[in-house]
Amino acid sequence: MNPLEQAAALLAGGRFHEALALYGQLLQREPASAEARQGLAQACAGAGDAWAAVAWLNDACRVAPTDPAPAHRLAELLLNLKQHDQALPVYQRLYDQFNARDRATLLHYGFCLEHTGDLDGAVRLYREAIAQEPDFMEAHVDLAGVLWRVEDHAGALAHARRAAAIAPQHPYAVRILGTALLHMNQLDEAQAQLRRALELQPGFPLAAVDLSLAQLLAGQLAEGWAQYSARWSDTVRMARPRFYNPALEWQGPQRQPIKGKRIIVYAEQGLGDVIHFIRYVRLLQADGASVVAVVQPELVTLLEGMPGLQCFKPGADDVVADCHVALLDLPMHYGTTLANIPAEVPYLQAQAAKVAQWRERLKPWDGRRKVGIAWAGSPTQVNNRNRSMPLSALAPLLDVKGVQCFSLQKGLGGAFTDMTPDANALVDLTGEWRDFSDSAAMIECLDLVITVDSAVAHLAGALGKPVWMLLGPNPDWRWLLGREDSPWYPTMRLFRRGFGEEREVQVGRVVKALAVPLYTP
Repeated sequence: MNPLEQAAALLAGGRFHEALALYGQLLQREPASAEARQGLAQACAGAGDAWAAVAWLNDACRVAPTDPAPAHRLAELLLNLKQHDQALPVYQRLYDQFNARDRATLLHYGFCLEHTGDLDGAVRLYREAIAQEPDFMEAHVDLAGVLWRVEDHAGALAHARRAAAIAPQHPYAVRILGTALLHMNQLDEAQAQLRRALELQPGFPLAAVDLSLAQLLAGQLAEGWAQYSARWSDTVRMARPRFYNPALEWQGPQRQPIKGKRIIVYAEQGLGDVIHFIRYVRLLQADGASVVAVVQPELVTLLEGMPGLQCFKPGADDVVADCHVALLDLPMHYGTTLANIPAEVPYLQAQAAKVAQWRERLKPWDGRRKVGIAWAGSPTQVNNRNRSMPLSALAPLLDVKGVQCFSLQKGLGGAFTDMTPDANALVDLTGEWRDFSDSAAMIECLDLVITVDSAVAHLAGALGKPVWMLLGPNPDWRWLLGREDSPWYPTMRLFRRGFGEEREVQVGRVVKALAVPLYTP
């Protein structure tokens, strides 16, 4: 047995440190050896040093630029480490330079494209994998998981059904069918498939969370909140704060009276979620608690306007309390149903001094209805392509007689900012915002907010301002189905878009409503 065979045998036997030493000796004898570098990478990975393995594989690719083997190993290792942005160029090189078209390369290249935001590229790779192997179940699952995100809901459902037909006992295939049905608003069938996925794989986090979303969207809040707690078992997507202690997590007012206690409520998801659920602070205070919130920095000044609420940024080490609770667990703890949603608004207030400044700032447009518009949400939000709106589609709002439009779009809006309107038609003062307290003060001076589903919608609703929201065909659970109002925000009006309906048609209904001289939210 030669030294390379001996080293390989040590790897196969799990004797990684011995293999590491032997491969190191081989590399000293043959400094240009790509095989020794790959062996060192495997030994390092086996010994638990994945990043050293990455370094050795990168070096193997350097010394053997025409050999696809180290690139394959490097791509797979980076994928397993969930370093999709680093794995992507390696898969691209395999695809372009080495003409790799094996099932794993196509699937994983598509997966990296998906996870780095190139959804259309991911669709292309998944389709190529299926064209090569029509019964490639995993490719149908992944394609179905992307198609609804790029507004092809029927296509997502078709591929999900195909995956479930190929592998009817596979929990991932059954789960993606439930998910596709959820995004088609077919909630009864969605719940049935998601329950079946959980029977096939008890505790399956993705299926459990999707089931909760289907329940919440159906208005089954009590069941949905309880099911939604399964999100914490998905440690890839959800993380507790640094100060989290399981023994201190609050269990609700029935099991753990809070009177006289100090409690931390902590943000766990987006800015809009925090604005939406910070209303529960008042319930905690009514039960006698002293409340501290740990929230995103840009929300601190705004939320500290709530009476008795002290806020800290994430990472603060000097937060001391008797217990803590995740913000989105509070509806479950308080038994929230459609009949008892704490919907009194406003529960957030803009600072009076800032409001006065903004009233003065907007004085040149007095005598016209002041309407703020926002057209795009966070580009990393999974449903952003469905919920956001090209600015060009909203252009008719700028021409409504007697209306002055103001941009509430903080940031560029990406591809959705597809036009540059006249600065007088869409006045943009967002550059003067420092945080959400400035946004709130400006919104307080407007007559109406028209927005897609974003933090702006929640902010206007929490301030008690009239807000019209443009919804995609697969709305977020909190907006329910088949209604034009929101039980969460009394001043909100919903303008829904049907499957296959053009955004311009949806906006046309908003323009028609806006043209009415006397309007109500």
